[in-house]
Amino acid sequence: MTLEKLCEMGLIKDDTEIWIRRSEGMHDPRMVAHGNWYQDHMLDYMQNAVKSFTWQDNNTLVIDIT
Repeated sequence: MTLEKLCEMGLIKDDTEIWIRRSEGMHDPRMVAHGNWYQDHMLDYMQNAVKSFTWQDNNTLVIDIT
């Protein structure tokens, strides 16, 4: 699944705060982007495969990509 597919599912809204991490190792995730889905720097990651994600009640989504 890609970040684009998550958006299409309706899970991500315009006001959803997204944190994107790339796993550099089992215990070393590295933050690569933060913002809303429509911002240019976030659009760069729309085609990346999602390894896992966590949605929090405060409308925040943390996504681990491969």
